[in-house]
Amino acid sequence: MAEKLAVTGPPGSGKTTLCGRLVEALRSRYRVGGILTRELRDPQGKRVGFEVEDLATGEKGLLAHVSQGRGPRVGRYRVNVRDVERVAVPAVLRAVEGADLVIIDEVAPMELSSAKFIAAVERALGSEKPAVITFQQRSRHPLVERLRRECAVYEITPGNRDRIYAHILDVLLRRPD
Repeated sequence: MAEKLAVTGPPGSGKTTLCGRLVEALRSRYRVGGILTRELRDPQGKRVGFEVEDLATGEKGLLAHVSQGRGPRVGRYRVNVRDVERVAVPAVLRAVEGADLVIIDEVAPMELSSAKFIAAVERALGSEKPAVITFQQRSRHPLVERLRRECAVYEITPGNRDRIYAHILDVLLRRPD
């Protein structure tokens, strides 16, 4: 089974930044697929939501937003399950089928609102593809517990994020082509 690496840490610790750096560093050597999630901020800098991006196609979808009219509530946000299933699920499945490396940022309550997303992550875990998967530190969801059991887990902080990035990059570059 290929290397499965998981990264967790408190909000703002650098999980998404680490994934973005890995994509940039490895894209010239490997076909990298999967998803990144990013914060959306209003003109005053206040966080108002999140978007999800397909790493292979660049397509983006609205993951959650404070003004989203319906969908499961996570904190002050409502999840756009339609876009999770329109953008994130196909991106993960496409990466499992055709990429050399699967990136899944992140497995958290918003994404976990979709049974199809859960199934896509489970497929990535069961595949022969190496994967880097971030997850919410406090989650006790069964899929997150599986990540804790089956992956090499790294806890990222602002103080160690450069060291963790360098280590994970080294692990991924050492894998056989």
